[in-house]
Amino acid sequence: MSGIIAGALVVGAGVMAWSSSKSAKRAQDQAQKNIEEQNRIAKENLKFQRQEAAKMEKQKDIYRSFKFENPYENMENTMEDLTINQKQAQFEAQQGAQQRANIMQGMQGAAGGSGIAALAQTLANQGQLASQRASASIGQQEANINMASAQQASQIQGLERQGQAQLEEKEMNRQSTLLGMQMGSLTGANAAVQQSQMNQMSANASLANLHGQQAASQMQAAGNMAGMAGQVAGSDRKLKKNINKIGKSPNGLNIYSFEFKNSKYGEGLFQGVMSDEIPQEAVISKDGYDHVDYSMLDVEFKQI
Repeated sequence: MSGIIAGALVVGAGVMAWSSSKSAKRAQDQAQKNIEEQNRIAKENLKFQRQEAAKMEKQKDIYRSFKFENPYENMENTMEDLTINQKQAQFEAQQGAQQRANIMQGMQGAAGGSGIAALAQTLANQGQLASQRASASIGQQEANINMASAQQASQIQGLERQGQAQLEEKEMNRQSTLLGMQMGSLTGANAAVQQSQMNQMSANASLANLHGQQAASQMQAAGNMAGMAGQVAGSDRKLKKNINKIGKSPNGLNIYSFEFKNSKYGEGLFQGVMSDEIPQEAVISKDGYDHVDYSMLDVEFKQI
């Protein structure tokens, strides 16, 4: 009968081993799904990155095509168009000539020929002086205009250089902004997808680990049952013959050598105990015979 119990335990161990194999298979399947999921997320990551890159390129094109202008470029030098005021000089010359003509006419009768000649020379000298003063006035105006024009030209050149520097600074800022936009977008996209991937991978790994733990637990249970099958044996005196005491266990249990009357329990000489001499919690009764669970004793059941 111990053979029947042992057989049942072996069958149970086989069932547990089969169940453990199924759990291991589920763990393998989950690991494969984990890899497939990783590949799927990687493809989605690539697709998302391409979409974001395309959007970024459109924004960059708009920003890149914007034209910065120098507000000081092509400024007009208003001083270059100034003209000399000659009307005042012409009026003064005409007025002086008329005055000299009037003096000559009034003095012609009284001064005589020689007096008129001297007077004419004097008036001619005065006219020359007036012309010189008019020329000096015109020259001063020209000098003032040239100086004002040069000053304004210098100012315009300075403003144009300032505007060019501002353009270069804006262009540098644009390039920096474009680079920052691109890096920020790609970094954000990568971070979001990587976090999603990590979450999915963590969940899949936990599930695979759970299946693995179940498989290990079931394998251990199967091993325990298999071990129990080897430790349960018929120990009823009625099943044995040629019984001889050969020693004691550390706990004081008698150890015997014996043979089974029925070969179905085993052939040859065995070592073990008698069921009527051991703690009854280790005894299993079935079909009128006692069987012993040797895993609960400090005696080894074995063939000798």
